[in-house]
Amino acid sequence: MESGGATAVGDINQLPDDCLSHVISLTSSRDACASSAVSTAFRSAADSDDTWQRFLPPDYLYMLSRAVAPVEYASKKELFFRLCDHPVLIDGGKLSFGLDRWSGKKSFMVSARALWIVWGSDERYWSWMPVPDSRFSEAIGLIDVCWLEIRGKISTKTLSPQTSYTVYLIFKLADTARGLGTPPQETAITVGEEAVSRKSVCLQPDDRGRRRLLRGQFRMWGGWGVGAGMGMANEVDKDAALPQKWESEGERDDGWMEIEMGGFYNSNGEDGDVEMSFMEVKGGHWKRGLILHGIEIRPKH
Repeated sequence: MESGGATAVGDINQLPDDCLSHVISLTSSRDACASSAVSTAFRSAADSDDTWQRFLPPDYLYMLSRAVAPVEYASKKELFFRLCDHPVLIDGGKLSFGLDRWSGKKSFMVSARALWIVWGSDERYWSWMPVPDSRFSEAIGLIDVCWLEIRGKISTKTLSPQTSYTVYLIFKLADTARGLGTPPQETAITVGEEAVSRKSVCLQPDDRGRRRLLRGQFRMWGGWGVGAGMGMANEVDKDAALPQKWESEGERDDGWMEIEMGGFYNSNGEDGDVEMSFMEVKGGHWKRGLILHGIEIRPKH
């Protein structure tokens, strides 16, 4: 009798579904998926809307209300992974909103259209081009400038609180790219009135033999070729950061390349705007061939 009673009391599968859902929701999305294999009771609780509601950001309905097109989903779990795998375009298509798969924290990408670019509206220096099968439908290509300055911003209220973020420039290089090696470009991140990150980066390192600067195919646009090829060799600052995943076939899963601009910590979303800048204005030489898609802000792992 005692043994049978102890077994009954210790059987977690006898707990009500709402109790199991609450316990599972205190873990992580990865743990929730794993727990569904424990038993039928766990599977029911792990897949429930009550569980996945807690993995979604508190303002997810507001974020979805800003979407360019309605977001359809049959369950909260489906919505969670939909936002992880396929970020939603919001605010007229100038911003994308998604979730980090492991933390559930919000991530964003600011399109090139939403960035402030010196001479960006002058067709002598920059040219817009369509980019099929990409996050945004267009990118902007650098024809020729001697003053390269790109700025963007996002409100800390929009981001997940108590979260460390990393900022990336999303780009490609045309086969005609030049002037993007030395001097290196400078990046800066400011939160409110506080400068929190500064670094030197290099979009066009001196390594023609090992690193492909462009994968994928683009049409001729604005009189200059955009296709697979190499940039000019340049002597670069050895301390400058190099683009991530140079040697991988796809660079990023979406075919673009990225380089880290810096990072910051968002405490409670009450610090105003996060301002991000990418520039090279000291060399005075001409630069061309940068294809800019946007700036991405992702939770740091």
